[in-house]
Amino acid sequence: MEQITLIEKVAHLEERAKSNTKRLDEVETRIEQNEIILNNIDKSLSVTVEQIKNIAEDLKTTSVNFKEAIMRSNTANSKETELLKEKYSELEKKYEKLDTKIEQETVMKDAESWRTSKKQIIAWVIAGVLGMVALYLGIK
Repeated sequence: MEQITLIEKVAHLEERAKSNTKRLDEVETRIEQNEIILNNIDKSLSVTVEQIKNIAEDLKTTSVNFKEAIMRSNTANSKETELLKEKYSELEKKYEKLDTKIEQETVMKDAESWRTSKKQIIAWVIAGVLGMVALYLGIK
């Protein structure tokens, strides 16, 4: 009976060994698949990290270029502003000259009109006085 029990135990152990071997084979297959997946993830992450580095570098370059463009634009705007200020100043001077010239011409015309008007009034007054004197002498 001990032999039967031993044979049964050996058969049971062989069965368990086969079962364990089958499980080990399945686990090894899963481990290999997981290693393949991990390698793919690692490669993907490496590529992604490299792309992020490139994007960061591009952004830095773009930022520097944008800053330089803004500075050039500000410099150009400053120059244009200075030119506009100079032109405005020149126009102010021309306006002052024209204003002075118009004022002088107006004053001269007004003075001449006053002289002419004054002469006419004096002539009318003298004519009136002479007319009255003539009338007075003519009546007597």
